[in-house]
Amino acid sequence: MTQMHNKTAPWFYRLIVIVTILALPACSASDSFSQLSAQVIESHRLESQLNETSGLVCTADTAITLNDSGNKAALYRIDAKGHIQHHQLLSFDNHDFEAVTADDEFFYIGDVGNNRGQRPYVYIQQVSRSNFKKQQTLKITYTGNVPGQNRPYAHDYDAEALVSRDDHLLLFSKSWATEKVKVYRIAKDNKNQTVEPVAHIEGLPGLVTGADWDVANQRYVLVGYEPSPIGLFEAFVAVVTPDFTIEGVARLDQFAQVEGVCVKDASHIWLTQESTPLDSARLGVVQLSQ
Repeated sequence: MTQMHNKTAPWFYRLIVIVTILALPACSASDSFSQLSAQVIESHRLESQLNETSGLVCTADTAITLNDSGNKAALYRIDAKGHIQHHQLLSFDNHDFEAVTADDEFFYIGDVGNNRGQRPYVYIQQVSRSNFKKQQTLKITYTGNVPGQNRPYAHDYDAEALVSRDDHLLLFSKSWATEKVKVYRIAKDNKNQTVEPVAHIEGLPGLVTGADWDVANQRYVLVGYEPSPIGLFEAFVAVVTPDFTIEGVARLDQFAQVEGVCVKDASHIWLTQESTPLDSARLGVVQLSQ
């Protein structure tokens, strides 16, 4: 989750922010999609360096994660138990990292956090997988975004979920105001883009904070949560068709502030959650079935 505080700010301040969020209309539940089953196979505590994990992408035998604002600009390679195997510092600033995805050649780091709505544009950094050097910066401007008119935590120009698919990227909005997830298509080779939604998703039971493309099953996997005033985040996972229709939704009762997800194989996903006053940062392995 994008932070509006410095790293040392007390947790009660975060809870005040959440209470403010709850003054907005609540996200609608999706009980009609309860046919999705999500069984937690493993859950491991992450090391303290990853307390603010905010994105996840699977590799052949491990995964890559990163932290959000107020932390180093770095990628962390973690194993199946959540142990850090290696970390790589990057050559650009972490304004508000919220997502990471990849194709065969590059990592794409979504510096897209904007919960206060004050950023006129956001960035996606393209980084070589072979040497971690930045190749280019994609500058993204949302059509209709007027920062001076946005209310913190009450606008639609915030995002935390980024997917690489074929020759393009897809960015999924948090949509605090309308509760309708906006899907933006982003070209990988265009350094300056003004984007508008290519699709909308309605009916999810919370804010979308992570996404991945499930190649084996030809579907998107989304995670997120509905916040609460005392830190009892209600996490969920959803599967969505290629045309952005919801196929299934399940609650993730063993998790809270889920921030990242990646598809490991045809039936398993990995997910990470940020630390909260009530739980530590964690890596989870979840089996999906319908």
